[in-house]
Amino acid sequence: MRENDKRLMDAVENGADRIINTLRDLIAFPSIVPTDSAAAGPAERECQEYLRGRLAVIGFTCDLWEPDGPALYEKYKGRPGANKGRVFGGRPILAGRLPGSGGGKSIMLTGHIDVVTPGSESHWQTDPFQATLKNGFLFGRGAVDMKGGVASMLMATEFLREIDIQLQGDIVFSTVVDEEIGGMGTLALVDRGHQADAGIMTEATALAVSPLCHGILWGRIKINGIGGHAELKPASWDEGGPVDAVWLTRQILDGIDILNRRWANEGCKNHPLMDLPNQIIVTQVNVGEHPSSMAGVGEIVIDVQYLPQERDKAGLGGHVQREVEEHISRICRVDPFLRKNPAKVEWILDADCTELATDHPIVETTRDAISAIGHKPQLWGLGAHADIGTLTELGQTPTINFGPGNPIQAHQPNECISVSDLVAATQILALTIERWCA
Repeated sequence: MRENDKRLMDAVENGADRIINTLRDLIAFPSIVPTDSAAAGPAERECQEYLRGRLAVIGFTCDLWEPDGPALYEKYKGRPGANKGRVFGGRPILAGRLPGSGGGKSIMLTGHIDVVTPGSESHWQTDPFQATLKNGFLFGRGAVDMKGGVASMLMATEFLREIDIQLQGDIVFSTVVDEEIGGMGTLALVDRGHQADAGIMTEATALAVSPLCHGILWGRIKINGIGGHAELKPASWDEGGPVDAVWLTRQILDGIDILNRRWANEGCKNHPLMDLPNQIIVTQVNVGEHPSSMAGVGEIVIDVQYLPQERDKAGLGGHVQREVEEHISRICRVDPFLRKNPAKVEWILDADCTELATDHPIVETTRDAISAIGHKPQLWGLGAHADIGTLTELGQTPTINFGPGNPIQAHQPNECISVSDLVAATQILALTIERWCA
């Protein structure tokens, strides 16, 4: 084992309590992403200011700013990451740079500090914003998604400084908001000009190296029936009678199941590193207006996945949008009412994807660091969306996902992360930085 490897690993191991306390501090900020574009999430600014203070102590030059959301959208309209209506008042982006001695490659450590709402507190066994340590796991909203990763990348940098590891390349540290609602924060980071020779986004991967992620499309399928009294014998719809939007919605849902079964058997809809093929995931169904009225309208909200090889010329999911639209159209053509009154798909978000070669230098360097601490390196495709596409394609910072925690914990009540994962991730990140920036 190299001398610096042992020094770093020992420093991290001995500093485990500091890593835990850093994550406790981050969880205590209720930095919930606002779905209302006019609102500011509670404590997003406070969390970023906390991180800026930590970075300044160890010598980073920091840039904390509130992007002009509407102007950013107009500049990048029709391109990955551009989402209309997002604003950033009270919601800053943070980037810091720690210069190396010169001549080495730079690395970006990046993550997001916004979290989703904890939901009903009746499902939580602990206070979601007061981190609780129990049986080797730290519980709290954002522990996995993704303040655990942010804590690990911050502490990796602090340990490198404390034991005086000399680096030739720069370290760029960045944390964004708005990731949980489409990725406009990372677009703002790239637009600001922050980049590096390679990047690691510390989304939870259970310590696997993920060189790719899905793109996602969010859409609303709008279904119009004809309302009427639910308790009376109806006339035929073509004689002015009602048409139950519940039944129409069921037909569309059955049709989505058919397409998902077809996608499961198509090679182009899967990737060797992905656990599952692309899917159309139904996340919301809203039908009807009154308890004793036949439903007049229905809406199905969908989350549609796509892979890098399916991107259109703009780097987005246009091909997959058309595939879904054509399938919905075919469903409608077999029903007399829907043939004349077809359901419509309204697309509300397109979050892009990317893929790095498995032999890319940052992949190999991270895998070497994993081996150095005695773990077996694993390659894995992140099934959820992450912002590595914007960084890689637009920001010209080839970026992988690697971080602590089991990703299936994300967005769940009683979200938790193992202390052993936190320590191991911090060791791996520190070793990766030391190797990459040497």
